[in-house]
Amino acid sequence: MKNVDFIRDIKENYLKMERELVTQLNYNVTNHDLTAGTYREEIWADFFRRIVPKKFNIARSVFIIDSNENISKEVDIAIYDEQYTPYIFNYGLIKFIPIEAVAAVVQCKSTNLKKNILLNWTNSIKNLQTSNDSIVRLATYINVGRESNDVSTQTATKPIKILCHIPTEETCNDDSNGRKYFDIVIEAYQNSKSSKEQNQNNTEYNGNLKINFSDENLFDVLKNYNQADKKELAHLKEDKKLKSETLINRKISDYVIHRGKEEEYSLLSFIFQFNQMLMMINNPMFFPHKAYVDMFNKNTNKGE
Repeated sequence: MKNVDFIRDIKENYLKMERELVTQLNYNVTNHDLTAGTYREEIWADFFRRIVPKKFNIARSVFIIDSNENISKEVDIAIYDEQYTPYIFNYGLIKFIPIEAVAAVVQCKSTNLKKNILLNWTNSIKNLQTSNDSIVRLATYINVGRESNDVSTQTATKPIKILCHIPTEETCNDDSNGRKYFDIVIEAYQNSKSSKEQNQNNTEYNGNLKINFSDENLFDVLKNYNQADKKELAHLKEDKKLKSETLINRKISDYVIHRGKEEEYSLLSFIFQFNQMLMMINNPMFFPHKAYVDMFNKNTNKGE
């Protein structure tokens, strides 16, 4: 007979971690907004450090750039892969991360969401373009960007946009106030159940995560984050091999760990859901060194 106690213990441990996370985020540390914001950003950053593979780095308060001289608004948290991008650009304490390395960007907000600010922020991410001006030796051939004769499923990428929010009221599927501009919305909503319910569960329930995904299935994830340029996206839609029933039928909701009929282990579920999305992106773009060299030389060539 199998001993399933350890499975129950693991699930309950993640439920405890979830409650502690929400409690920390809702704790009123100070009346100084800047200090409170920094405190919460570090909690969110630590949250992602604990759930993503070690191949990803976590950086706070950075800017994302591309080789066309575009730059994002300040990004609270960037999740990026240095496998093919072994450096970021620095100016003093300011970090500039090339878009080719970035898997996800996170915007952290407290209680108030302003639609126009969130729209401008997400647009600054959407405006960034990855470059295919890369040359790299693979095991059997030299890959030269778009000149390669091999079929590629990753000719352009864009990062997953995540909103981490602390609402005053439970919102769940509410896409108002700019939530709809993000691919994932994580809300740390603090609530409390009635004393009767707490006694029945023999535990205090003081908070939970509400998480929404804009993508429905793994095919959506594949096309939305690996085929960012329109020409390749149109080609992908016609590719019967890639548009397999397995990817279409595998829903993000299939990765939910249920807790009774109506509740779920949100944190544990998100670990499987988000990491499955990252595995659909899998590798960053090969870094287009020449494209960034051309960018840095652009003003020099103009005599500036």
